Amino acid sequence: MHKAIALKYLSDLSDLLESNYDADHFEDALLINHAKGQFLLNYHGVMDQIWFSSPLSGAHHFAYQDNQWLCTRTGRVLEDILRYDLDA
Repeated sequence: MHKAIALKYLSDLSDLLESNYDADHFEDALLINHAKGQFLLNYHGVMDQIWFSSPLSGAHHFAYQDNQWLCTRTGRVLEDILRYDLDA
């Protein structure tokens, strides 16, 4: 349902992060190599979600609602969690 939105989101996010981080974008995934470890975001088609794996905050699943990716457990916006982890 939201595959095209998710893939564009990951591509745009990669473009934003490339100037400050070692970010590798694949069709449905974004790998960020950081001094604190590797962060992985990928589109999970079966669940129609973006999944985020962080060495700092753990695993998160995000569903597309109200034009943003929201954590299915906490309701937090994906960018907020990613920004917090990368800046921690």
